[in-house]
Parts: sequence; structure tokens; C-alpha cells
Amino acid sequence: MKKLTRNQKVAAWCLAGLLGMFGLAYASVPLYRLFCQVTGFDGTTQRVETESSVVLDRKIRVYFDTNANNIPWSFKVERPVQNTLLGKTNMIYFTVRNDADVPLTGRASYNVLPEAMGGYFMKLQCFCFTDQTLQPGEERTFPVVYYVDPKMLENIDAKNTKDVTLSYTFFPSQGAKK
Repeated sequence: MKKLTRNQKVAAWCLAGLLGMFGLAYASVPLYRLFCQVTGFDGTTQRVETESSVVLDRKIRVYFDTNANNIPWSFKVERPVQNTLLGKTNMIYFTVRNDADVPLTGRASYNVLPEAMGGYFMKLQCFCFTDQTLQPGEERTFPVVYYVDPKMLENIDAKNTKDVTLSYTFFPSQGAKK
């Protein structure tokens, strides 16, 4: 086997570094998304399968915000504020209407503010987990079932929170035809 020259070694290390940086850049978005979903970082809510086993006599007010970005849909919530107790399971309804004259597919992204509350906003059911296709003029109502986890009281950044905002924005689905 032929020994590499000094220049060939430098070139090989540069190529390896370049490929490594490309790989990290490519993987960073899905890894960051996974990190946010697991930790609740950056206001990302948690998806759960069961209701809370603990309900506390501590009130919290939940505000709901709706937006549609680059998709001609009307999007609203049945009521913009819901008062609840920590751990209590709640349901709220959102209505979406396709104002275009063609079928459109969209997906709602979501966020919770303050960011420290993202890991404590637990969703049991949400239309945001899947793409939604609406025919021209079609209107649908979607429920969201959630609770605010009482474990928030153990977090120094979240324990004094009295108001939480759950914000949804519908975007055209990435896989949908435009």
C-alpha cells in the first residue's frame, strides 16, 4: 500500500471535515425537532396517550391564537380563552374553512408561550398531528384535547405561570400540490 504524502493527508482530512459538516447540517433540523419534542424546549408541546391522574385546585388561563400563512383558509377558535385547573382534561374546538376554489392540504404548526410551559402542555388529541385536506368552500371543526401538567409547579421557570398561549398556524403541507 502506497503511503500518502503530506498534501494528500491534508486533503483527506479537509474532505472528511467537509463531509462531516455537511452531514451535521443535513441532520440538524430533524435532530433539533426531535430534541424539542422530547424536552418541550422552545415551546413545543408534548403528545400523550393518557389523561393526568392528578388534578390540582390551581387555576391557569389558556389563550388560543389562530393564523393561516400562505394558505387561503379561514381559521378560528370557538373561544379565545379557557380557564382550567392544572391536570384537568379540556376540549376546545377550532374551525377551518378553505376559501380557495381548489382543494388544498395544510398542516398546523403549534407553539406554547411562555416557552418554559411547552413541556407541560400535554395534548391527547390534535388536528396538528396530521395533514388536513379541505375541498373548495369546505369547513371542518377539529377538537383539541389537552391538559396542563401539574408537574409545572416543580419547575422554577414555570411554577409562577398563570397564563399560557397555545398558538396554531396553518401552512400549506410540504408534500401537497400547489
